[in-house]
Amino acid sequence: MGRPVDTTKSAMILDAARHEFFNIGFAQSSIESIAARAGVSKVTVYNRFKTKENLFTEAVGNECAVMRQALSAEATSGGNIRERLVHFGMEMVAFLWRDEMVRFERHLAVEVEHNPEIGLLFLEAGPRRLHQALSHLLDQAVLAGELQIDDTEQAAEHLSGMIKGMADLERRFGANISQAKIPDPKAKKRVNSAVDLFLKSYGNENTKLAKSS
Repeated sequence: MGRPVDTTKSAMILDAARHEFFNIGFAQSSIESIAARAGVSKVTVYNRFKTKENLFTEAVGNECAVMRQALSAEATSGGNIRERLVHFGMEMVAFLWRDEMVRFERHLAVEVEHNPEIGLLFLEAGPRRLHQALSHLLDQAVLAGELQIDDTEQAAEHLSGMIKGMADLERRFGANISQAKIPDPKAKKRVNSAVDLFLKSYGNENTKLAKSS
């Protein structure tokens, strides 16, 4: 049998990769610079992740897992469906408005022009997994009788779209990175309004009247 994998080194590599990809972009990052930041050899990086693309996918997936975990924890805890959806909305806003995320998306928009595969890797590792997590939360609410939805994937798209709204474009294109920080002053109002509209369409009589504490 071979030696057991040192998970600490893998975590250090992923943390270094996240920093490089999110702050200077995929194209400008290199296995050599990531290895140096992690304090390991580039051979170690290749042995564990094989390619730069694999490392990118893992790093983005790990970053988005933080939000998925928060959503999953909230879905299994107390509180009515309105409170859980508002929680999700505020988590989404906090996640998207971080300086690192703003820089990352701006780099990514440029890089996709030259390497479309990077965009597909990002969609699969990040947004699509988060969309599935929200769809799962809605599935649970339907089973519990809190919501009436025929297509939870479509409904999840409706909700996330309303939560992001025009502010998502302003975040990426209209504000300096130094200004795109939490708290977004209009986030709470926008999220609450989005959830109320959502519940008017998909809630039952009780959830339509539910108010957060």
